[in-house]
Amino acid sequence: LQPLAPLPGALGRPQRHGSSITRQDKVKVQLMQQLRTAELKGWSADEVKAALSMEIGSAGVNGKDVMSQVNELSLDVDEIFYNSPPGVLYEQALRYEDGSAIVSSGALAVKSGKKTGRSPLDKRIVFEESSADDVWWGKVNIKLEYKSFLTNRERAVDYLNTRKRLYIVDGYGGWHEDYRVPVRVITSRAYHALFMQNMLV
Repeated sequence: LQPLAPLPGALGRPQRHGSSITRQDKVKVQLMQQLRTAELKGWSADEVKAALSMEIGSAGVNGKDVMSQVNELSLDVDEIFYNSPPGVLYEQALRYEDGSAIVSSGALAVKSGKKTGRSPLDKRIVFEESSADDVWWGKVNIKLEYKSFLTNRERAVDYLNTRKRLYIVDGYGGWHEDYRVPVRVITSRAYHALFMQNMLV
């Protein structure tokens, strides 16, 4: 993925807009400006045009599509950082997450709180007839009814809407075009976005 940075304001933050513009308008403007900054990275006119027309998970993304999908989730926050480069995510973590620091190797160190690792016994997979025979059900892959998934998703959206800023990462699970799976991660912490950029193609 080619990361697309927020339009630089002070220290690379997205620019703030006047109070007469709605929050939704501001987020839409931010996303479109992030895409336009691709020109500043030395892309040709054709590359920029192609990037603006690609689907989610490609080197670029249609900003209107991202905005409509964010709207479908009913997310309403002040700032959204989309596929931001590591430098922006480092800055965001250092600025807003207590205990974050850059260590001698150059890596970002953060405090995750009480949750210090994976919680495999909390993993759930939505049970669907179409994929039921493809999952190894058991202690780790536990069935979740679709209705329960919707309830949990609503709770997650409610939580995200309590945050001032969100970070979106679009990528692929897997490299080969015939088998890779498009993945979108929406997180409230910059270091989670940085981690997922390392995990996804």
